[in-house]
This record gives sequence, C-alpha cells and structure tokens, in this order.
Amino acid sequence: MSETFRFKGAYPALVTPFNDDGVDEAQFRGLIDYVIKAGATGIVPCGTTGEFTSMRFDEKVEAIRIACDAAKNRVPVLAGTGAAYTTDAVKLTRRAAEFGADAALVVSPYFLKPSNKEVFEHYERIARGSDIPIFAYNIPQVTGVPLHWTLVDGLREIDGLIGMKDSSGNLVNLTTILVRRPADFQVVIGHDEVALPALAMGCDGAILASANIFPDRYIKMQASLASGDLKDALLIQRSIQKTVRIIVNKGGGMAVKAALNMMGVPVGTARPPLLEGDSFTYEDIDEIRTCLEDLQLIPRGPVTYRMGQRSVVAEGYPKAVGLAPDIVEDLTLLHGESLCGGGQEVAHVDLVMGIRDGPISAALDQAGKMRDGYHSANIIKELEPTTVFAPTVTITQEHHKKMVYEVAQKAVTDAIRRSITDGVIPEELIPDIAIAANVFVHPYAVNVRRVHINNFRAVRHAIRRAIEGRQSSEEIQARKDSARHPFAYNP
Repeated sequence: MSETFRFKGAYPALVTPFNDDGVDEAQFRGLIDYVIKAGATGIVPCGTTGEFTSMRFDEKVEAIRIACDAAKNRVPVLAGTGAAYTTDAVKLTRRAAEFGADAALVVSPYFLKPSNKEVFEHYERIARGSDIPIFAYNIPQVTGVPLHWTLVDGLREIDGLIGMKDSSGNLVNLTTILVRRPADFQVVIGHDEVALPALAMGCDGAILASANIFPDRYIKMQASLASGDLKDALLIQRSIQKTVRIIVNKGGGMAVKAALNMMGVPVGTARPPLLEGDSFTYEDIDEIRTCLEDLQLIPRGPVTYRMGQRSVVAEGYPKAVGLAPDIVEDLTLLHGESLCGGGQEVAHVDLVMGIRDGPISAALDQAGKMRDGYHSANIIKELEPTTVFAPTVTITQEHHKKMVYEVAQKAVTDAIRRSITDGVIPEELIPDIAIAANVFVHPYAVNVRRVHINNFRAVRHAIRRAIEGRQSSEEIQARKDSARHPFAYNP
C-alpha cells in the first residue's frame, strides 16, 4: 500500500445532489467542476456534509465513482468510507481504492458508542483491508464517540492510518494531538469556525463544509499564515465567520445546498428527515443570502420595476438564483414580512412598500397623529424614501419606548439605507416610493444590541421578500405541508 499521500490546502466536504433515482450525476459533476475552479486542492465525497448517513451503500459507491472520475488528473480524492458497521467500511474503502481514490476518510463508529478498544479494532481492520491510506475522523457531536488524544496516540501506530480530521471544535484536545504527533502523521481541521486557530497551530490543511462555497478563502488564509501575515489571515476568517457560524450550527449540508443554489450552482435539497424551515430556519436562509451578497458571491444583474406606463431598471440587483425576478410587474403595493432572533429580543417586521400616491398614501396621511392616547406611527426624519414607522405593541413604559423609537427605529433606518447601498432599492425609485414598517419589540426586551441586530435583519429580509413576491401562496402552502408543528411555516 502506498502511504505517499500528503494532504495540502482545502478540500470541500462535498454536498451530494440527489434525484429520484439516487445521486444526480450531472449536478455532482457540476459541483466538482465549480469547487476545483474556485481553488479547491482536493475533494471529499460522502462525508458528513454529503449526507452519507442518508445514503444507501450503492449510492455511496456511485458518488465515490463519480467523484474519482470527475477529479481525475486534477485534484486528489479523499473518499468518505465510514460506516457504523465495520465490514461495510472495509468494503466501501476497497471500492474507493478500485475507483482511484487517493485515501479514505473514516468516521469513528457511531450511535452505539463503542469503547476505545472497539474503536481501535474498527480502524485496524479497515486499514488492514485497504489498499489506500486512511484518515480517522473525529466528530463527537454527532457520533457520540470522542477521539481523545490518548486514543489517537494508539491509532497512530496502526499501519496505513496516516492522519486524522478533527471536527470537534475542541482546541485543547487538538493542540495536544498536534504537539505529540510525529512529522509523518497528518492532521486536518474540519470545524469551519476554528479554521484559523487550528491552521495557525499547525494543522496540515482543512476539510470543510463551507469550502463548497469559497475554498479560495481558506487557501489564501493558509498562504497568509505561511508568510507570517496573521493580520491578513484574521481578516479572511472574520469576513466569513458569520456565514460559517450558520453552516456549522444550523444547517450543515442544507445550508451549503441553499447557498450553492442561490449562487447558481444547482445541487438540489437535503433528504428527509431534514427540512428547510426547522433547525435550518427561513431566517437562516435569508441571512446566508445576505452574507453571500456581502462576499460578492451572488450574481448581480438587471431587475425592471414597473409603475403603470413607466419602468425603472436596477442594473446591479443581487439576483439570488431561484429567488430574484427579472421584472417586478406592479410596484403599486408590495408586502413582505420577516421574523428574526428569539426570546425577548425577537423582531417581527410587517412591511409594505409602493408608489407614493397608491394605497400606501393612507399610511402617510395617518403618520404622526395620536390615536386614543397611544403612541402612533411617525415618519422617520431625514430618511429617503419616505418611511412610516409604527410599533405593533402598546407602549406603557419609558424603557420600552426607548427600545422602540430609538433602537428599533434606528435599525429600520439602517436597513433601508443598506438596501439602497446593496442595489435592492434603486436610487432612481427613491422619489416615487414610500415604505411603511410595522415593528414588534417585546416590552421586556433588554439587550439593545440584539434588538438592533434582529430588527435590522428583519427589515433587510422583508424588503427583499416584498420586491421578490415572497412569500407566494405556493410557497406558503409548501412550507405548511413541510412544517413539523402548527404554524411553523409562517411567523
């Protein structure tokens, strides 16, 4: 067996596109082409992000075959061949070798929580039966079995086990592994949120879910570290941290698939029981979209706004594939809503926008007038387009009044200005339209920063939903049908 494989750079833990028959080969090849052109130095099919636990054995074989063929003579393939049953892992590793995989990534046996002895013998049997080197894979948050550094000391002695991927996020354990390893034992980071510190501590590279989206960022990060430019490496990690936090903590493969689809790299949706809108919320989908816009990964193009006989073309609209229209047919009155955050700092925004002399003129006429002694809507000063701000909860105390009219109102202002900067609201339309935002702020909200952030996000999302006609009746029905509990499909 050759043990000359050396890990270098950043490998995406590839998502797996599916169709009714199994693996969607055309989409899978398209994804592999995309990541290689984007800078990936290798690929990993059938990993955690690839939903390997939701795939039949024959589907894993097919995915590895496609990946090896698509990557041939371009980048190495580190095939995910892990299984809870040792014999399945042995068989899949042998098939991967037949297809030309350079090495195998083998997750620790999961669910039944085997002992250290059982884990050791699992890896020993796989390595003994393999013609390619293997990497152990530590991801205890889903396997229930941590690979402690004392166990790794023993695993290193297995002939053919040449390295490990650590996705635990436990930097103390990882640091100890790195300090104790011999020079020929390779260690790669698999937790996107701690990529920078792990690479700075000496990891040989990275296998990451988010590398499906921007592998080049991690290549640049490693180059900066190699040249001693920690400041530049830190800037790269900070620029992607918000995106990777959503991927790691909320969506995994679902989040990556949503991002790629919006970027114009079709990969379909996750397999049941995973559902968009549950652990991976609709807020997360919209938030990933704005993150991708900020990273300039969403294509931009023209959107035509129609107002009767007149049309205005926004040339640089961020056109998330499958979400943004080419034409907004009628700007008379548009509606969008969004729910962001949770707890007492939750934000719910119900927003309408449209031409000033249309139905929204009623909101303009009523702004600033007292009604039955309650705090009323007001027009936000020095903000264009003209915007009516209205709280949806009666204000009975000064603290709540401050949270509404200072904190939440500023968030609305900031979000509308940002939407103009983003090219979502074209400057040519500003004199012709008005916006009205109904904003919910909990009477017991105390965290000023979170109230601002959540309302900023909610308004930013609601504006896009209004312009793009979301939610449509078809979308609402689809979300209702997939909801796991009543009303989960809609705020």
